[in-house]
Parts: sequence; C-alpha cells; structure tokens
Amino acid sequence: MEDILLVLKENSKIIIPILMFSVAIAVSVIAYYFSNKKIMLREFKKSRKKPINRIQENEYAKIIGKTKHVYEPLKAPLSGRQCVYYHVMVEVKGDKSWRRIINDEKHQDFFIESNSEMAIVKMSVTKSSTRRFYLVKDYKEKSGFRNDAPEKLEAYLKYHNKKSTGILGINKTIRYTEGVIELNEPIAVKGVAKWNTLKEPIEGYSYSKILTLTGTKKEKLLVTDEPKALKRIHDRL
Repeated sequence: MEDILLVLKENSKIIIPILMFSVAIAVSVIAYYFSNKKIMLREFKKSRKKPINRIQENEYAKIIGKTKHVYEPLKAPLSGRQCVYYHVMVEVKGDKSWRRIINDEKHQDFFIESNSEMAIVKMSVTKSSTRRFYLVKDYKEKSGFRNDAPEKLEAYLKYHNKKSTGILGINKTIRYTEGVIELNEPIAVKGVAKWNTLKEPIEGYSYSKILTLTGTKKEKLLVTDEPKALKRIHDRL
C-alpha cells in the first residue's frame, strides 16, 4: 500500500490529469447513453412496425407515418411553420457557459397516417410524466455583437419578458433553436393502443373505430422526427 501511495505521490502531476480526463470521458459517455434521444431510439428498436389494423388493444405499438392535423394547426413562433407540436429554446451566453432563458413548447392531438390508415395520438390526455419527445432542431438563429435580433425575435423575446440587449443597450449573445412536427412530416410514434368508437365521422376515414395512442409511466408515449427512427422505412410511406 505504501508503495502505491509513493508512486501516486511521485507521479501526481501526470496521474491526476489522467484521472480527471478519464472521469470526464466516463461522465460524457454515460450522459450520451442515457440522453432522451438514445433512450427513445433503443425503445423504438424493440418493436416492429405493423399495419394499424393489426395492432391489438393495450399493445405497446410503434407506428411510422405522416402527421395530419385534428384541429386548427399551430404556428411555430420563430419559423411560422404550420405544425402540431413545436419546441423553442433560447439561450444567452454567460461568462463561461450558455444559460437557458426560454423553454417554450406547445402541442395538440394529431393523426398519424400510414398506408391509408389513421390513428390518433392523444397529447391532450397524456401527462408529462408519461411521454417522451425528441425533435430535430432544424431552425436556428443567432443575435449578438454587430448582429441585432430581427424584429420577429425581438417580439418573441418581449412576449416572454426578455430582451436582446443588456446594460447600455449592448447586444447579448443569444442563440435560438426551434423543432417542430410539421403537417405531413414523417414521424415515429410509440404508445399504448386503445380502440375507440367514433362519435362523429372523420372525413376520408371510413371505419367506425379508430386507434388511439397514449402513454403510461411504464410505457411512455414516444414521438420523434429523428431520421434514425425512420431509417429503412422512410421511402415506403
């Protein structure tokens, strides 16, 4: 034991940085493995895609299809795209790191269409503890030194009681990202299946029952537009 302590003491200038680097790498690997995106992709791989009409009651089922709106579509606040779900994050640069100042998301129930069949994804009755979402942030903006925030971004910040400038009117360094589920966008959904009788007919849908997807704490409702979740089947939609 004394020999080990002696070696550590004599080589502390080399060993300590190596240990710190190893710990940092281990933390990064663990964080990546347990990230929302990776957890969802692993869960999607557990299920085979199947036709909607073959999904059984209470089955934890996966559907790959295209988004259709149930109600008046939402309008994404930064890009103005019509959608059924959007997620906007705004971060300001501090002395050493980025700090999130806005985390804005909104969603509604929507249809998913696959091979001329439809199911409805019930966002309105699904609690935050029973769902997971991962959206590709495909719209990005920045403002900062010699780069004033455009009028639409300034209005968005004002709506959330934020400003793009600091002391003496100097621009803050800010980045804006937005992810959406657009109308007719290919997506992957996984949820607990329930067959419900329609109270009113749906235009273009000739069946008396429709599949509904929700989530539980154990079997969460998963929704993503991540290309890896759509791999190999994107061209069949």
